[in-house]
Amino acid sequence: MRTLTQKKANLPKWGNNARAVSKHQKKLLLKRFAPVYLLILPAAAFTFVFSYIPLGGLIVAFKDYDMFKGFLESPWAGNYGMANIIAIFQNEELMGSISNTVILSVLNLLISFPAPVILALMINELRLGKFKKVVQTISYMPHFLSWISVIGLTMVFFGEYGPINDIFSLILGDDYTRVLYLSKQEYFLPILLGLNLWKTVGWNSIIYIAAMAAVDPQLYEAAMIDGAGKWKQMLNITLPGISVTIILIFVMNIGGILNSNFELVFGLKNAFIDFETIDTVIYKNGLQQRGYSVATALGLVRGIIGLGLTLLANGASKKINGVSIF
Repeated sequence: MRTLTQKKANLPKWGNNARAVSKHQKKLLLKRFAPVYLLILPAAAFTFVFSYIPLGGLIVAFKDYDMFKGFLESPWAGNYGMANIIAIFQNEELMGSISNTVILSVLNLLISFPAPVILALMINELRLGKFKKVVQTISYMPHFLSWISVIGLTMVFFGEYGPINDIFSLILGDDYTRVLYLSKQEYFLPILLGLNLWKTVGWNSIIYIAAMAAVDPQLYEAAMIDGAGKWKQMLNITLPGISVTIILIFVMNIGGILNSNFELVFGLKNAFIDFETIDTVIYKNGLQQRGYSVATALGLVRGIIGLGLTLLANGASKKINGVSIF
């Protein structure tokens, strides 16, 4: 038998030796997971180059930027550098773009956020393996189309002599008058919402399907023994089981409430449509009219509001549900 003295001799010593052991363990972990860190390195470098280095350009928001003088030599804007930010809230077009972006994003959130959850719940209930795979494949496919391809297909389908008009003409007969849907203001927003839903719903459902796979199957077996049907199982087991995932995704989506799909909006806009978002105004002011300072200020305001909304939603989620992203 080992004596008490021998046992004490094998216990780790504290002080400087503990630090040495800790450093040694860190080196071992670093060596063990070196391939993983190498995989992360390209993504980290990409993020640093394209997301962090450009932050220095935010100084343009506080200057009357002159491209010939550069960032440092350009004079500061009036009102202690705040003139460009003040101009945003005094310009009707810029405020209108913010309003349109909020309306579009909120409607997208109300429609496109619950849709993947519903689709995932429906797919999860399918029992025929082959049919389930077919449904998943069909729902994922639109994600792999570029937005320019989606815009091209939309112009074909919603054109004056496209399939949509042909179907209505076939149903209603000679009384039907063909409609240029993409030239009608009242159809523009519904088309944007529908296209975004069609392209993203399948792909966004993947994370919820994965979360459902982690729910303990024994809970379903116990519920079946108690006489619970599929609907009650879904409400009392599946949804609570993926609630953490739903909350985290919702918190992250709240931060992008002032982001709009620039490619889709810009690609479908035409001379008959009056609909500007923050992204299209930044493009128009920054690249077409060379109003770099105001465009940068608008982007800065959007980023600050997005950060504030993320922190607010995260704090509320942490306080109410005990779930947060940080």
